[in-house]
Amino acid sequence: MASGFFIDTNVLLYAKDPTVPAKRARAQKWLAALAGNDVAVISPQVVNEFAHNVIRKLPQVSIAELKRDIELMQAWCTAALEPQITLQGLDVRRRFRLSFYDSLLIASALARGCEYFVSEDLTHNQRIFSMRIIDPFETDPESLLASH
Repeated sequence: MASGFFIDTNVLLYAKDPTVPAKRARAQKWLAALAGNDVAVISPQVVNEFAHNVIRKLPQVSIAELKRDIELMQAWCTAALEPQITLQGLDVRRRFRLSFYDSLLIASALARGCEYFVSEDLTHNQRIFSMRIIDPFETDPESLLASH
């Protein structure tokens, strides 16, 4: 089985957003598959970005619903965010020319030992050190989960 699929904030947001039904369904499929195989991973940064963006972009979502979502995500929050991750994130940023916050997420995923980073925001199939970027709208989760 895979060591972990780090889920970028954008995937969680698509799973919540009713204005993009095709992407919403696809993101929900990914989340269900990863959670069902116990390989979903996020960091505290993802939780905070998710909360911030839901409040800002999805006003129809109540605070009570947002809190329920965050409570469900707690089991996935196994990647650290600490000063050492920030230092590693700066190295990732310099080497791969990514945004600072994307670099922190990548560093967190790498430190956790994730094999995959699931995100629409990065280049599909790109390798960042030992980790492979997966665009959830380019491939199905079953194809990756079946090979592990």
